[in-house]
Amino acid sequence: MNKGLAMQFAKQMGELTEEQRLHYYEVLAHNLTVAVRGIWSDERISDTEKVDRMKWVNEILHRVTAKVYVLRLKTHEWTEEDFEGLILGYVTAHPGIAGEVGWAVKATYRTISGEEM
Repeated sequence: MNKGLAMQFAKQMGELTEEQRLHYYEVLAHNLTVAVRGIWSDERISDTEKVDRMKWVNEILHRVTAKVYVLRLKTHEWTEEDFEGLILGYVTAHPGIAGEVGWAVKATYRTISGEEM
């Protein structure tokens, strides 16, 4: 996920309706599982690197499912800016996941809005 994409995330998420945002995170969770499949089937990287990348994507997936819960039940405020920062933090911690995470974020937005992110 590049910085340009990240700078757009919160703004574009703010343009979605509440229902679209909830659906976005549901689809993002699905797309992150697809991204994990891409990691474990990539023969160009070592098994150790695969496990490390899957660990970091799993951390994002954990937060995505928590975000679904928060949005659905309105338990507390969790801004899109905060979520954007969280994703960037994980990608910064392991830049090897940037491609997969960026794909998942963009593909999900395109699915929900019909537009490119």
